[in-house]
Amino acid sequence: MKNDDEDSVTMAVAAARSCIRFIDQKRITGVFFSSVSAPYEEKSHAGIVAAACDLPRTLNTADVMGSLRGGTGAVKLAADAACVNPKEQSLVIASDCRNAYPNSRKEQLLGDAAAAVIIGSEKLIATIDEYVAVSDEIVDVWRNSGERFVNWGESRFILDEGYTRSLSFAVNELLSKMEMQPSDFNKVILPAPDLHEYLRLAKRLGFSPEQVQDPLLLEVGDCGTAQVLLLLAAALERAKPGDRLLIANYANGADAMALTVTDEILKNRAVTSVEALLLARREFKEYSRFLSYRGICPTVESMYNLKPSNAQTWREQDTFLRFKGSKCKRCKTEMFPANRVCHNCGAIDDYELVDLSGRTAAVYTFTLDELAGSDDDPVVGQVCANDEFGVRYYNIMTDFDPGEVAVGMKLEFTFRKMNELGNFKNYYWKFMPVRIKEGGKT
Repeated sequence: MKNDDEDSVTMAVAAARSCIRFIDQKRITGVFFSSVSAPYEEKSHAGIVAAACDLPRTLNTADVMGSLRGGTGAVKLAADAACVNPKEQSLVIASDCRNAYPNSRKEQLLGDAAAAVIIGSEKLIATIDEYVAVSDEIVDVWRNSGERFVNWGESRFILDEGYTRSLSFAVNELLSKMEMQPSDFNKVILPAPDLHEYLRLAKRLGFSPEQVQDPLLLEVGDCGTAQVLLLLAAALERAKPGDRLLIANYANGADAMALTVTDEILKNRAVTSVEALLLARREFKEYSRFLSYRGICPTVESMYNLKPSNAQTWREQDTFLRFKGSKCKRCKTEMFPANRVCHNCGAIDDYELVDLSGRTAAVYTFTLDELAGSDDDPVVGQVCANDEFGVRYYNIMTDFDPGEVAVGMKLEFTFRKMNELGNFKNYYWKFMPVRIKEGGKT
């Protein structure tokens, strides 16, 4: 469950940063963002992600929107770019938090998630051996412009004439082109609209239950464009060199891909596993507050209504989005926010910017406010914390249990939504308790 300060962009930043943490970020040449629930109707979301990840300015950024096949479509675009120019190395992120009608069956099935992959031509942990795309026009799952909730057609019609028909054609076409059988694959990843249909489809296609990747419906739910990439990440965590993976995706047609895992998988296992992240999640049980956070049944507006400045947001993006501080070139003192004057040696305009977003800090002092904001806002945690380099931060904390906050508590930074004042989304970095400790344990 996402918090009130998360959306598809903040989740995309978290997934992207986890994906690029141990590669040379300066070599990333493209960012593709896919979603059907992005916060803006007209604006580059890939650009926000690129800035929050402090990626080079010379980037090809593109949003692949409006279709649940956007994730695999973006993978195809990035792979084609790498084939044309081997130096191309693209970050592909799929992220969604869709709404269904309150108290509907579909509301129980939808989930929020983001997943990211790097597509290039060097040090590959898996190769794309074949790709098949099928286009079929059908009105089965849709959301009109301006609507908040997803629409579904009659269940049997959309499953038989849409989901099953398109996916069966695409997968069989892929198998035919490669002259392979279902038994030749170690794992098959299928989009799962519910708890049963993906298993029926797998059986129809000739795959055994053991070959089918767990769709995590009970743990995460149907997470839109992110579902297939999330399942791919989970499958790669347990894959061995030489394993063959078949990935299929559906939305007004289907995509099917065949992958082969390489020896590089042994050198580049994910540091933070999907399983560990699921164990570290915080459960959210208040349905009325959930509706409020989604904007479906909002409460009284917050009293804080200061209007932010578009120009200032642009000028301060090194602070707001890239979360950079200053480091004095003379005495090496670091400060946040960046300051023209060093408070240690008095040097003026003699500093360099340093990225602070990947650091951890320890609580020095804090206050918890249960009255700030609107009636449904969570407890507001205001925290002073110090990192290992002596930088002191004053910031808001999110995703915490008020009863567990204490002096010395370890914190990390997370990219979140601050508010929507000024009629645009205001993003910033907040503290959150360290989720995954050293060794991958929660």
